[in-house]
Amino acid sequence: MAATLGQLSKHRAAVGVAAVASTAFALFGYDTTIAGGVIALKSFQVEFKLSTDPTKSADISSNVVALLNSGAFFGALVPALTSRYVGRKLLTTIAACFMLLGGTLQTSAQPPHISMIYGGRVISGFGVGIVSSLTPMYIAETAPKQLRGLLMSFTELSLVVGSMVAYWAVYGCSLHLKATSKQWRIPFSLQIILGAIILGGSFLVVESPRWLAKQDRWDEAANALQWLRGTTSEDELKTELAEIHAQIDEEIKATSGRSIKELLQRHNLIRVFWACGIMVLAVGTGQTAILYYAPTVFKSIGFTGQNPGLLASGVFTMVKVVVTIIFLTVLVQNFKRKHLLLFGSGLMAIMLFTLGALLNTHPPIAAHSANNTSSGRTMMATIYIYIIGFTVSWGPLSWVYVGEIFPTRIRDYGMAIAVMTIWFFNFVISKWTPLIFLSLTWKTWMLFGTFNAVGFIFAILLPETKGLSLEEMDVLFGLVDESTRRLDIEEHLGVTKETTNVDAEKGL
Repeated sequence: MAATLGQLSKHRAAVGVAAVASTAFALFGYDTTIAGGVIALKSFQVEFKLSTDPTKSADISSNVVALLNSGAFFGALVPALTSRYVGRKLLTTIAACFMLLGGTLQTSAQPPHISMIYGGRVISGFGVGIVSSLTPMYIAETAPKQLRGLLMSFTELSLVVGSMVAYWAVYGCSLHLKATSKQWRIPFSLQIILGAIILGGSFLVVESPRWLAKQDRWDEAANALQWLRGTTSEDELKTELAEIHAQIDEEIKATSGRSIKELLQRHNLIRVFWACGIMVLAVGTGQTAILYYAPTVFKSIGFTGQNPGLLASGVFTMVKVVVTIIFLTVLVQNFKRKHLLLFGSGLMAIMLFTLGALLNTHPPIAAHSANNTSSGRTMMATIYIYIIGFTVSWGPLSWVYVGEIFPTRIRDYGMAIAVMTIWFFNFVISKWTPLIFLSLTWKTWMLFGTFNAVGFIFAILLPETKGLSLEEMDVLFGLVDESTRRLDIEEHLGVTKETTNVDAEKGL
């Protein structure tokens, strides 16, 4: 712990960048969570005339939630398409503007017409898609390798804090406000405040040195790296800059200047497989379904009243926040990625199979607003223990892993494919979850439990990345052998030192 605190103090500029960039994930978490709570409010259901037919109501509710994912799917592609022209810093500003506009439209919607809600969700989703693809790359490219896992996991903490704020905002409005439009407008309006914070923070951070290097702006890259590393010795800065230079030169030599086609190289295609696989299985854990429709989930186990369901959902997000803090302070720096993923998959599979079995054998009692039976309390406990497993494994580590494994020249494209994959499956889950609950009931949890069992096998085969620099990923995935990389680094170190000596002689 002391060593980690020392590293955080030494690299406080990189910590600051991670904090600002991760704020975007707070709005990401808020946006993806808020709809599930708002559509559970009676004021929203009455004003927008949601049908009393359960199937039609589930369809409309799923549209409100799923449209954000559809916008995010296309937004995730933006960093890859604009990376040659727009840096990480400016793109954060642009994403914040989309999220501000989307939040404004949702807040100012005029019942009973739901079109502004739909439009605002798509626009907000577009901004969320940008930051979901951009933020892990941005943090990975600015963080020192000793802290990369920790700083990238800030995104998960921000995401779960955003989710927690969303549910408690809805619960507070449900409890203390009358069933008028104010009850659902206030939760939607908090998106605007978070968007403004992200917009302001985007002007305070430095550009990614690796993005600058990719644009052949080496002087700016060196200055940005020096600012980020603070008290780091000159030799360490030269070594890191030489690693970046060596990797980019190797990629150019190997691909004759190509960029996106490099994804089709065997070693890079393998990375795409791992990245997409970990994203699909992260959705398949079932956490997305619970996060988007927590009130519906708790209703399925017997918490049928509006406030009991929202309260249980709020406690659910608080458990996530507490466990995420434990993950950041104790686990991510001391355990391998694989071991945490294996633990999480195993625990989640056990809990979901148990939940499904209990729902089958001890269904909740009709006409009770809170399931206070022993089986009901056990079902509640399985969900809370389940979320512990997710929060120390697939939740944060899926974003960490995909943000760090791709080479500099194609990181934007690789990240875009992985993030578009997760948003596509998020769309599927968010659109069909209400209908799945209606048709499969307890078997839904058996389905998600099976996905976690598959995730356990997947994690066994996953290459370990903890403790490696971004440039060392090429060695791990076999794109270049270790001896060649070492010689290239030494060559660039020699050039750097020679240039420094010449500048000194000229009095520069």
